[in-house]
Amino acid sequence: MALIDPALPGMSPGVSRPEQTRPAAQAVPHAALARLAALRDEAGRDLSQLRFLARAPAACLVLMAAGAGLLVWVQLGATDASLEKEFVWALWVLSGIVAITGLHIRVYASGAARVSLPKAVAGLRRLLFYTGAAWGSGAFLVMPAAPVMAVGFAAIPSLALILLLGDQKGATAFTAPVILAASAASLGASGNEVAAIILAAGLLIFCLPMLQREILARREVLQAPGTV
Repeated sequence: MALIDPALPGMSPGVSRPEQTRPAAQAVPHAALARLAALRDEAGRDLSQLRFLARAPAACLVLMAAGAGLLVWVQLGATDASLEKEFVWALWVLSGIVAITGLHIRVYASGAARVSLPKAVAGLRRLLFYTGAAWGSGAFLVMPAAPVMAVGFAAIPSLALILLLGDQKGATAFTAPVILAASAASLGASGNEVAAIILAAGLLIFCLPMLQREILARREVLQAPGTV
């Protein structure tokens, strides 16, 4: 038979158990949750800009390869382009490539020479516009008169950079002067049909990033939980 100690408070008939108090419910921090969404968008934007800056050297390599291929084709094709025009065009394009490379080095440098992210992105877009204008000047200097080569002169580097850079403004800064210069030069050399084809190709290239974003957004919606 178990013995019960009457001194225990839980067993004493005259003593009641103390009531357990529950913590008060705290309000949902809606402002903090909204701030988290803003921070997520800001982090995504910074990541996109860092990727844009990191792909600049690859864009320079693409332009150097395309420019070298064009000059070789001009030499083998025995076109009317003189050596002086080829040298001037190559010098302008290389100056833009060197400037882009220097900016990339300053972005990833340590110390006082380092450039802030927003300033670096704006500077890279300006340099891409200058490089696009330099490339577009080749439409009046070294671009072959053959319609296929004229379209390739404008479309190939523009399409390569717009797929590589992943930045709509930066790719447009390069592509716009190239397309406009090539179409203007084709009006007198190759005819209105070639100029129209170059403009149509430029329009398709401009719309390509928007189509990619729409496909990715649609894919994210379909992959979200609870979506039919």
